[in-house]
Amino acid sequence: MEAIDSDDGLPVWQSAEGCELPGGTLAIERLGVGRRCETWLVWSPELWSPAVLKLARPHQLQHPRAVKSLGRETAALSGKLHPALPRLLADGTLEPAPHLLIEYVDGPSLAEEIDLNGALAPAEVALLGAQLLPALTSLHQRGLAHLDLKPDNIVLLDGHPILIDFGSARRLGSLQPVGHPVGTPGYAPPEQEDCQPVSVAMDLYALGATLAEALTGVPAATPGDGVQAGAVANGVPELPESPVGRVIERLLADDPAARGSTADVLVALATAAGELRPWPDWLDRYAAVRTLTEAGN
Repeated sequence: MEAIDSDDGLPVWQSAEGCELPGGTLAIERLGVGRRCETWLVWSPELWSPAVLKLARPHQLQHPRAVKSLGRETAALSGKLHPALPRLLADGTLEPAPHLLIEYVDGPSLAEEIDLNGALAPAEVALLGAQLLPALTSLHQRGLAHLDLKPDNIVLLDGHPILIDFGSARRLGSLQPVGHPVGTPGYAPPEQEDCQPVSVAMDLYALGATLAEALTGVPAATPGDGVQAGAVANGVPELPESPVGRVIERLLADDPAARGSTADVLVALATAAGELRPWPDWLDRYAAVRTLTEAGN
């Protein structure tokens, strides 16, 4: 059955709890609606587990761009995955109702955590960045950029961040649609807003904007917001003096080259985390940190 979305006036799937959805799944609740696809929390009888269903909207079933959007998620979640990325459970992009079934991560988003409990301590913000950056690097090593990193797209599972929503992911070096940049204003860097070719540096800026929000509790300003309390004119919150604050300032540089390499940023974040460092001391002897990130630079 179809219904009409109250935001854009276009069709969405209407399924009562327990009704069957594509992939042999049972509806629990709708989690969100995008331009071409919608997201459902479902129950998989085959797996006997909850899961996330990404499904083309009714009016998009025959539209190639809906399948292309799902295909970007398939590319991002296929192969050897980092633990901070959810697993792809089933690929139904070639089915009459194109869909994907993705591992359900049960936890609040980082945005919800900030709204509920306020800003994180500086060392916690540094640890958060040091945990997220290797997940981003695993995408970069496969030739992809996420392009929509923000607190809403980070789920906290037992305190560990999991990166979700890969519908905006693009190939490194690829071109964005002219005049239609992907990503979310306020978290996308200037060159992404200008539709320049996709780069690793775009994700580094978004990481900086996300960590700035976690450190200050102030959401990124978007065009038309004006200057918020605690924010400066370019939309970047005023950062308290701290080691992680200096890393964030570097990530938010307008010049992509000034943001540094993923390896250098990872080391700086781990150092700023202090006693919360994300890997054992003995690992430093093997320079594994730089080896891990070389392919993403």
